[in-house]
Amino acid sequence: MAFTQRDEEFEQNGGKILSFFADNKFYAFLITDVTDIIEIPEITFIPTLPPYISGMMNHRGKAIPVIDFRARMAMPKVDYTDRSCVVVVEIDSHQAGIVVDRVSDVEDITPEMIARSPVEGGTVKFFISESKKRISLLDPERVVRDKG
Repeated sequence: MAFTQRDEEFEQNGGKILSFFADNKFYAFLITDVTDIIEIPEITFIPTLPPYISGMMNHRGKAIPVIDFRARMAMPKVDYTDRSCVVVVEIDSHQAGIVVDRVSDVEDITPEMIARSPVEGGTVKFFISESKKRISLLDPERVVRDKG
């Protein structure tokens, strides 16, 4: 997927991100892609879904898929902790929950901190150098939808 006008605006002007932690690395979504951060709810397993989809959850009266971020990114599986949570993202008016190890922070990003990913259409859109950490800003559509 090519860069959108919103991506171009973020690259030129910066903006807010929600950073989270998985497998000792920082990742993020644009704050405008995030609708909620919730505790891990009851998840209904559905056997015909791809292995990285844990199942479905009820979120405000809607059944939405729950993606295990570690499984989606081919990271080692770990047990959920009291810091694990679900980041609910919205893509084209559809929602999905993404289980992450822990949410870090909402951060203000300036254009000087942003570097475009060299891989066009990949899961990572930008790399952000912030303080003493490097954050991979993700394309939520690539994380949620099976593009394999």
